[in-house]
Amino acid sequence: MSIYEYICDHLTPSGTLPADFKLPGCTPAEASSSHSALSDMQLVDGALDGIALFHGPSEKADCTPLADLISSTSMGDTESIQAAIEAYFAPSTGHRMLPLEAPLLQWTSDHTDAVNADGLFALAANLLVTTESCECVKLALVLFSMLDTDDNDAVKDAVRTLALSDEFTLFAIHVAETWQDAEEEILRFGQQVHGWGRIHAVEHLEAKSGRVKDWLFHEGVHNTIGAAYSARTVADKIHLATVLTNPAFNDDDFVLASAILDGLLDESSMQGITAMPDRTQLLDGYLHQARRCRMSEQTLNTVLSVRDYLDQNIFQGSGKLHERAEEILHTDDIRSFVQELLAKGQGFRTACRMGIQCTDEMLHAMDTEFNAYADLVDVLPKDNDTLRKLLDIYRRHLPLAMMASGPRDQLGIGEAYRPYHQLSYLVQNLADSTGEGEDLVISALRCPVNANRQMALNVLESWCKDGYEPGDAMRAALQEILTSEPCDDIRAQLEALKY
Repeated sequence: MSIYEYICDHLTPSGTLPADFKLPGCTPAEASSSHSALSDMQLVDGALDGIALFHGPSEKADCTPLADLISSTSMGDTESIQAAIEAYFAPSTGHRMLPLEAPLLQWTSDHTDAVNADGLFALAANLLVTTESCECVKLALVLFSMLDTDDNDAVKDAVRTLALSDEFTLFAIHVAETWQDAEEEILRFGQQVHGWGRIHAVEHLEAKSGRVKDWLFHEGVHNTIGAAYSARTVADKIHLATVLTNPAFNDDDFVLASAILDGLLDESSMQGITAMPDRTQLLDGYLHQARRCRMSEQTLNTVLSVRDYLDQNIFQGSGKLHERAEEILHTDDIRSFVQELLAKGQGFRTACRMGIQCTDEMLHAMDTEFNAYADLVDVLPKDNDTLRKLLDIYRRHLPLAMMASGPRDQLGIGEAYRPYHQLSYLVQNLADSTGEGEDLVISALRCPVNANRQMALNVLESWCKDGYEPGDAMRAALQEILTSEPCDDIRAQLEALKY
């Protein structure tokens, strides 16, 4: 079955793809993996191209072999050319269309006399609907972006169908940009996808109309990858700093603006608000609205993130902005709101960020609804009494005897492995509490899930640097996994452990 047919077969009655849709086959990253357990892992559709665009260096690709095949379309024999192209893009070759797109477009522009438009169209049309290769589908879309397809409804419908998959949205956008109603088409693409495809659509929208700006304000940063990827683009295109000064700005607008600001403040993988020339004006406008708009836990956390950003970054006006943020956070209304959240068993992390003591409430919640609150371990204080109570809660609620079944090469993906993730997170947070919870670290060492054993060894490394001397039980566990550890990297980590 071709890629195109596979997508058509999975369309919902509304004409979109299911939220959990994934293209068949493995990615080049998976195909080249030497780790057996990694065969269970798959990147989301569009991830390789998206990561390359946002995080990778510019790739220099030689398009000559591909250009030679395309130039041969003048001789006909589309079937043989397609077979050669599919061989060129075989997963084992590692060839990808994204780095080849720009040089191929340039080559075509420089060699118009060597390209037969009719032959090119025939090749693109055949590839588009018959190939089983994702990269060949992308090539077909690139070829169509070189041709005039605005009056060809069949091609446009096929491109629209492929745009529904996050793997192809970017390349479908490049075709749509050659159409007269490009902005409307790209907006439709963005509305129908929710992963990397939406991120690309946001990047390519010109946003000259109020309708497009309104969609960007409401939906532009809401994708399944991360708001940070689109936040700067959205803020620039809708002129967020100006929006925040609108007299008609209301509580609903405050929620939307907070989501964009959250993305701007998340600079863990790329610059956001720091790179914006109007950040002072933007933060001034946001804090002005924070004083007058209704606060939710979500928007309160955005205000806290603004405060934290101003704590760590000094620029013109930052001092006064920080004072204003602190004033908002210390108002009686805000403090009362947080206390109301705590009374409902909510807002524990928010209270901790505000310096409101709620240790007993967190421990009670964790003991009462362990699965819902086990992850609070990272915000609990590390005093002896709290740590003792925390460790007892984990001992009561985790099936440790069942979990410590011995080392195996397991990734631990899926809901069934939740207890293993909970134990790993607890152990991770014991790194600066030398010797505490030793029995739980031993349990982690004996788990079949790789991450548990790796985390336990990481913690033991930290403990040993702090003077920890393993007891008999720990030494026995270490010797046990040394003889049965199936993963070379974990065994090497164990052998390097100095105790």
